[in-house]
Amino acid sequence: MPMAGTRTILTVLAAAALAAAWPARAETFTPATTKLLADLKLDAAILAGLDRELAVPASWIEGARREGLVKVRTTAADPRFARAWGVFEARYPFLKYEHVRGIGRERAVVPLMAYKQGTFVSDVVSSIEALEDEYRKAGALIDLRELPGYANVEAFYTAPDGVAVSYRKQHYCMTYDPAKQKRSDLPKTWDDLVGDPRWHNGRVGMAVNVHTWIAPLWGIKGDAWAEGYMDRIFREMKPQLRKERLAMLPQLTSLGEFELGVPITDLIVAVNTARGMSVSFHCPDIVPMTAPHMAILKGTPRLNAAKLFVNWVLSKEGQLAMHWADAHIPVHRDLNRREFVPFPDAVLGKRFAPQDARVLAKIPEIAKRWQTYWIAGGGAPGGAGD
Repeated sequence: MPMAGTRTILTVLAAAALAAAWPARAETFTPATTKLLADLKLDAAILAGLDRELAVPASWIEGARREGLVKVRTTAADPRFARAWGVFEARYPFLKYEHVRGIGRERAVVPLMAYKQGTFVSDVVSSIEALEDEYRKAGALIDLRELPGYANVEAFYTAPDGVAVSYRKQHYCMTYDPAKQKRSDLPKTWDDLVGDPRWHNGRVGMAVNVHTWIAPLWGIKGDAWAEGYMDRIFREMKPQLRKERLAMLPQLTSLGEFELGVPITDLIVAVNTARGMSVSFHCPDIVPMTAPHMAILKGTPRLNAAKLFVNWVLSKEGQLAMHWADAHIPVHRDLNRREFVPFPDAVLGKRFAPQDARVLAKIPEIAKRWQTYWIAGGGAPGGAGD
């Protein structure tokens, strides 16, 4: 028996060595995949391992065929989602979709309310972090750790209990007009923003979205810094407290309403830059970063279709398709590359402040305190961080 066991081990080792020496076979590409790579000017080697990432149980495929539909709610405009779906559909042509673009808290509130009433207005929900604990309390989310694509994402980008996973990331700093401001004159640190008189008395336009920047910075700098920083913003800096949606800050900056717009995501600035607007993106020493979550509702009658879709989104092909269609910055561990970041010189090489599970738990407290300062400073009442 020991000799037989030894022979078995040697056979396995020999097979493994042979497999390692054998040339890796090409991944299975669809015409849509080939076009995607051509449009992004990427070598096919970037998709190495794709077949493994998309290797799901046959029962999921057959189940999805029977279901024939998946309902998805994201932040993407319908035409952009449709573009990404074309790449997915080429691989899974038996599935159709219903997509709803969710704006603000509505994208998380409506599916949860419907779920509690026994209705599924969506199978896949995204950017639900503000209400994620409410989803948990309702037992509304499945464990995603069975998806092959879940392993593609670093632990920071996943919920500790596996019920949600990030599918994109974005950086929140400030926007400015490069025709009017030299990058060398911009704040080197976040403390410079409030400490330098150059940016005092209305020269900075500020949106209410505290969760996108001060909350992640709190994760690094702590309670005393965050409280002192908020106090200094309203007592010393005295920015313009804007009532417009955050996405308006680049346009208002370009129009000369203020010299810096805070906070803003690099993706929004990039959209306006592509339209010919004179704006750019700048980050001080630390880069606040958010990574919106995606999840699947428990009990949905389209569970297999939902699993196929989310697993695909987490694959290299799905990540590249979402970048190609809607400029998403990938979270896939192998796609952390310069060409996928709108303003790489503004963010790469700096320390990141992630909106991780600890920060998400702290946001309600920070938002409540911020709202007190905001209203006392003359800002319009509203849900901080909506």
